[in-house]
Amino acid sequence: MAVFDRDVHIEPFLGEDRKDVAAGQHKVGRLFTSRDRHPVCVDDGDFSEMAIPAEVGPIGRSLKRLEDGRLLRGEGRFIDDLEPDGCFHVGLLRSPVASGRLSGVDTSAARAAPGVVAAFSAADLEGSCRPLNVHLTTPGAVSPERPILATDRVRFVGEIMAAVVADSRYGAEDALELMSPDIDPSPAVVSFEDALSEKAPLVHEAVAENLYYLGHRSYGDVDGAFERADVLVEGEVTHPRVSAAPIEGRGVIAAPDGEGVVVWTSTQIPHLVADGIAECLGLERPRVRVVAADVGGGFGIKAQVYPEEILLAWIARRVGTAVKWIESRSEHMQSASHARDQNVKFSAAVRKDGRVLGLRATIFSSIGAYGIRPFGPLLDPMGTAGLVPGPYDIRDYQYDSYAVATNKCPEGPYRGVGMVTAVLAHERLMDLIAARLGLDPAEVRRVNFVRPAQMPYLSVTGHPYESGDYAAALETALQKFDYPGARKDQDRARGEGRLLGIGIGSYVEYTGAGSSTFKRRGMEDIPGTDTARVWLDDDGKVHVQTTSPAIGQGSHTTFAQVAAAGLGVEPEGVIVEQTDTARVGQGTGSFMSRGSVTAATSAYRAAALLREAILDAASYQLDQPVERLSIDGSSVLVEGESGGLTLAQLAGGHDGEHSLDVSVTYDAVQASYPYATHACMVEVDAATGAVQILRYVVAEDCGVLINPMIVEGQVTGGVAQAVGAALMEEVAYGPDGELRSGTFLDYLIPSVGEVPPVQIEHLVTPSTVHELGTKGVGEGGTIGGTAAIANAVADALSISELALPLTPDRIIALMR
Repeated sequence: MAVFDRDVHIEPFLGEDRKDVAAGQHKVGRLFTSRDRHPVCVDDGDFSEMAIPAEVGPIGRSLKRLEDGRLLRGEGRFIDDLEPDGCFHVGLLRSPVASGRLSGVDTSAARAAPGVVAAFSAADLEGSCRPLNVHLTTPGAVSPERPILATDRVRFVGEIMAAVVADSRYGAEDALELMSPDIDPSPAVVSFEDALSEKAPLVHEAVAENLYYLGHRSYGDVDGAFERADVLVEGEVTHPRVSAAPIEGRGVIAAPDGEGVVVWTSTQIPHLVADGIAECLGLERPRVRVVAADVGGGFGIKAQVYPEEILLAWIARRVGTAVKWIESRSEHMQSASHARDQNVKFSAAVRKDGRVLGLRATIFSSIGAYGIRPFGPLLDPMGTAGLVPGPYDIRDYQYDSYAVATNKCPEGPYRGVGMVTAVLAHERLMDLIAARLGLDPAEVRRVNFVRPAQMPYLSVTGHPYESGDYAAALETALQKFDYPGARKDQDRARGEGRLLGIGIGSYVEYTGAGSSTFKRRGMEDIPGTDTARVWLDDDGKVHVQTTSPAIGQGSHTTFAQVAAAGLGVEPEGVIVEQTDTARVGQGTGSFMSRGSVTAATSAYRAAALLREAILDAASYQLDQPVERLSIDGSSVLVEGESGGLTLAQLAGGHDGEHSLDVSVTYDAVQASYPYATHACMVEVDAATGAVQILRYVVAEDCGVLINPMIVEGQVTGGVAQAVGAALMEEVAYGPDGELRSGTFLDYLIPSVGEVPPVQIEHLVTPSTVHELGTKGVGEGGTIGGTAAIANAVADALSISELALPLTPDRIIALMR
């Protein structure tokens, strides 16, 4: 491995002001209100009196999902359901090799094909379409620009080289066969070892030693901790490269709109996509409108700006009409971002009672051929390094985190970014300590947990854990799991020659971060705020639109419940609309478990302000003081009188002096920190290596539950993806960078038969960050589940080191 001369020190990734955290001060984000849909900044507001307890009114109800009726009737409007009049179809020519010199693409035969309107290569974009750039200020980080169409080099299988426009999708696909790229293949770097070797070819000339980023940080007295240790415990974990593989792939429709463009896309971040399109096409930002159609799953894979979105917008303006591209599954596996692909080596200084005194970690993350917008190459390297200490009181910690350039598909966010691997590392450490010292794994966790009396607690890497009782989650999970009984069952099974294993996965995660977090990370393309607009239409109906598009997680129902709580109406009467950048203010989007934190807080505050506006308007119309008025259901009532106004009457009769359209932009002063413990029992078939999950319990604390049923659905879905990551899924590449898992025949994902029943227990410690008291819940099932399942298999096999996925063939090899 090469010797690196860079020693990059960076500040804590998510650290807040220590005095504020230590004092436990309650802060609220900056408030923006709007009377004309253009946010106007006002002073910081004190919303502490708005705080609502759980299980009061719409909050805390397991309301059936309001969006499901439309979707079950087949009335959803997903991206491929949209077909503008006169729309042409786009096909994309992708590189068949991982690395090579591209001299050009001959598109002449394709241009002459029947039904073809146009064909484009990189030369056609020169001067009118800039590459995608990631604006980073992180010390030591490098993220080369990403061409929309490959210019002189190709860097991964699936990179776009050319595009064809035809009157049908079939015609476009046929024309692609007529294109002739001139590629001179060159050696690819695929593994960490390849990329970091002394004579490795460079993926980018601008990225020395194939390192996008090297983070080194040392906290406390690590050397002293190791000198005081009774024992040293070492270990290693490897998480494979994986794909989110949502049921709906990507898709884009773009149409010229005067001097601008309108784009419909299956995305989690419509506002950030609009920013990227405007920058690349040289347009003023208001001239770019992006609409998120119904999104058939995302899990993070759609939380980035893709070249296809830029390219379709450019083509629409070039040909003067609407154009459409729908991704095939093979394209998705090649070029929709992958995730994880990490290795962590760790060593711990440990006391004989199991207490961790100090910790060292070396982290390798294969980022692929480019950093992605808006995150660059920093997501997994930073996320993992910052949370390797986890929910444990570890004050002496040192890490080296390598973001490695490889000739593979670029890496992006996927449920539990960075944290899945961090938790896998610290939970394996807990089990290895227990095995080394002859202690129970649960007891080792008890000894190391941050205690409730230490809250609010600033972690060694600067994560401000605002509230919680990690030991209580462990005890609840073990009680419901019948941990003592499970150990007895395990002993009996072993006496019968059966391989039963028990695994625990405890974690804390960060969710719903605001602008200060992304600024500290140096991610300048992410605002960190989210906006909600709540208004009363002319028929008296309440509408909600946020900057956080629904991607299948039930957020329309969640936002309806939150708005209903702020207004005093029933959630069934609230209409939640999908995100449209022309109709709601600037925001960040749907990722990092933001929905129930930032977008929901915005919606609640906007609804509360709309309530005030409605009562003001009703006071004027009814000639009654506001103090005598209240909203009940769909009417404004007068105290002590039978009369009043329906909201429809109010909307129809108001004179416009009292605006009934309110927007609020919320900026969280810090992230919220949910936590949980997962407990799992598995049986490994000694003959086949197959793993069956026999028992699964989760005790989680995501703060106040807006809709417990939706929360449980999120946890269960996360566990399902943990099953895949731990036991089945791996995006595999050959030594030449060729993708070997391009279909679901090769890339296995769990079905209902592999996912166990999940017993979920709720602890509720309200977040102190905002008045709703919620913490994000979208990722925790995967974060804790992967470690719990891996630990259970390791326990069954009595092994120390493991590399995921634990497929039957690998298990048989481990047993031998």
